[in-house]
Amino acid sequence: MTKDEGRRTKDERRLLEELPRQRLAWMLQKMCEIRYFEEKAEELYIRGLVHGTMHLSVGQEASAVGSSAALRPDDLIIHHHRGHGHTIAKGADITLMMAEFLGKEPGYCRGRGGSMHIADIPGGNLGATGVVGSGIPTAVGIALALQMRRSDQVLLCFFGDGATNLGEFHEALNMASIWKLPVVFICENNQYGMSMSVKRAMNIERISTRACAYGIPGQTVDGNDVLAVTQAVGAAVEHARSGQGPVLIENVTYRWKGHSKSDRNVYRTPQEIEEWKKKCPIERFKKALVEGGVMTQEEVEAIDREAKATVDRAAEEALTFPEPSPERMEDEVYAPCTGVSFARLSARPEGREITYLEAVREAMVQEMRRDPEVFLIGEDIGVYGGAFGVSQGMLEEFGPERVRETPISEAAIVGAATGAALMGMRPIAEIMFMDFITIAMNQLVNQAAKIRFMFGGKASIPMVVRTPAGSGTGAAAQHCQSLEALFMNVPGIKVVAPSTPYEVKGLLVASIRDNNPVIFMEHKLLYRNKGPVPEELYTIPLGQADVKREGRDLTVIAYSIMVPRALEAARQLAAEGIEIEVVDLRTLKPLDEETIIRSVSKTGRVLIVHEAPITGGVGGEIAAVIADSQAFDYLDAPIRRLAGRNVPIPYNRTLERAAVPQVEDIVAAARALAREGR
Repeated sequence: MTKDEGRRTKDERRLLEELPRQRLAWMLQKMCEIRYFEEKAEELYIRGLVHGTMHLSVGQEASAVGSSAALRPDDLIIHHHRGHGHTIAKGADITLMMAEFLGKEPGYCRGRGGSMHIADIPGGNLGATGVVGSGIPTAVGIALALQMRRSDQVLLCFFGDGATNLGEFHEALNMASIWKLPVVFICENNQYGMSMSVKRAMNIERISTRACAYGIPGQTVDGNDVLAVTQAVGAAVEHARSGQGPVLIENVTYRWKGHSKSDRNVYRTPQEIEEWKKKCPIERFKKALVEGGVMTQEEVEAIDREAKATVDRAAEEALTFPEPSPERMEDEVYAPCTGVSFARLSARPEGREITYLEAVREAMVQEMRRDPEVFLIGEDIGVYGGAFGVSQGMLEEFGPERVRETPISEAAIVGAATGAALMGMRPIAEIMFMDFITIAMNQLVNQAAKIRFMFGGKASIPMVVRTPAGSGTGAAAQHCQSLEALFMNVPGIKVVAPSTPYEVKGLLVASIRDNNPVIFMEHKLLYRNKGPVPEELYTIPLGQADVKREGRDLTVIAYSIMVPRALEAARQLAAEGIEIEVVDLRTLKPLDEETIIRSVSKTGRVLIVHEAPITGGVGGEIAAVIADSQAFDYLDAPIRRLAGRNVPIPYNRTLERAAVPQVEDIVAAARALAREGR
């Protein structure tokens, strides 16, 4: 026996003596349940009763159970697509799990999530994600919420070895480290990402050594030894619970099955698999329990039989459950805003005038004073107040905890906002330029937008992503984009684009109080515009357009910077006897189709104006809405679009102006359309 083997044997004996017998029996029960659940899942798949795919963790049971054994009942987990084991170890009802796996209505996520996205929010299982590594930045936000609420709960975040090569992993660990968040990152190193061996994927021997780059403890553990895992994770949990910050644990284990059901396993040999099967974590634990005098062989086998019977009963019952109804498929995409106060003003504002920028700041300040769950997170938002000085002075009033400056880490910013929102907080994430949202698209599109639906409507993500957008500042192609059309195509996200100081305050307050992710576009050229804004808090409902100017000859539909340009064009054309009606959409998603149709039916002509490129832009969707409605019968001329040219925004001043509609372009297009067919 080597020194290492002798030490492990000694530790094993000590742990068998220290852990209560009831706890040890529970650990064996859960390991067996996981194994039998996955064997049953594979059987059901082969029988053709399972839709889609699944990712089995047979051989990895000790990692899930050993980790969960170190938790208090009120501690939390977030995990990944190979998550059956984590869910069962956290105490899930196996019948409801099996129902979700089979896509049944009574399942944990009502059949919307399936094998890769099981969540049990009340049970402390905050869900699994099917995109590798996506849950890691979300975990930062969950842990941040725990810290801000002064909770002593701890979060375990599970992921595979492949996730540690993603930028999101590194952004998240860095952010968790600098804020000393109560999270334990658990990498289940099962030797392969999908088909690539971990030895080929990284030039280090142990993944845990990556922890030192972020100043946090890292430890590699035999992930097939449930007692060793419990010991290591237990120490890490206490480290995090005591306020000392995160820990990275690497559980070295092995998946006996392929990556998914489509994996033909051609990248490893049968001999390799058989060698790892000899290290079966369940048989190893059974042997330790018997040889340590904790249980007899008969008691161990009785637990094994009961686990199998539990799974068999669960499968039999779940197969009888009803399918979800297609008629209710949209119900869980957006959360209703029940329990949220919306104070509205009926009259247009008069009196005090402030800038668009000041109105944004006032909305945030007043909401943060009103609701302690609201906080601002982003880059340079403290001393500088962000790239445009919007939040200047807020750090002094609310302190660094609620005006939370971050490193340059867009994915981690949006991920942290998502996780905090999942916990019921109301984060306002500032992304310095709309262009940079593309760096966080995974967190926004695959996490924030989909969590509610994937989890069967049992979670909400009340968060706002504020971002300056648009051209006119000479910042060229990578700092001047208008990407709103991208997000209109993503179910689960709302998109807001205010045009005046009055609207930017009322719409931002409404967005903060909304229970869904909101992209809030602030055009850079509007920041200095002044207008009347009431001092008191008020909201403008999302999904309500506003007719800024009445007219009879032509409807111009616009939003953001194009609204003041359209109004100026209307003023000029009025001198020619052409009366334009200007409709300010204000909210792009939800879209106020009723106001659009009413105006177009009245004027018989419509010009849709936006800054973003014409191809695939918002204008095409609005044109389709009009064409599909009764307003089409009232049209006296074809629907026209005036939008940005299909080019990146140029640096040259003349080219930049020519790339997007200006007042003179709207005048010319509206004049031609108003006279067409007359």
